[in-house]
Amino acid sequence: MRGHIRKRGKDSWTIVLSLGHDPSSGKRLQKWVSIKGTKREAEKALTELIHSIEEGNYIQPHRLTVGDWLRQWLESYVAMHNSPRTAENYRSIIRCHFIPSLGALLLSQLRPQHLQSYYARALRVCQEINVLS
Repeated sequence: MRGHIRKRGKDSWTIVLSLGHDPSSGKRLQKWVSIKGTKREAEKALTELIHSIEEGNYIQPHRLTVGDWLRQWLESYVAMHNSPRTAENYRSIIRCHFIPSLGALLLSQLRPQHLQSYYARALRVCQEINVLS
């Protein structure tokens, strides 16, 4: 795997990864990624991208939301690897809790702070319910 960076503008860089050639057409395959920051940050991102592609961990960014991904996960994984009752419990938790809070967020933009914020809100609600009981 090879790649390089190009300067685009002030504090803006493009990473160009060479992915080999398309076997059917023979055309060169490239992946272009824009990075904002310093040259050193772009070089670090290049190294991380090359490593993740070589390890098979790279996920192509696209417009998939957290809610869409959770629904796909329920149907493709949970339904086949769990009992029907467990799958139904997961479906209920996701439908009632996760999708209303995080479902509209793009999966590629999901960060630990989103989850931490969700956990804090959920804990507050549980504590309020316990106080009222």
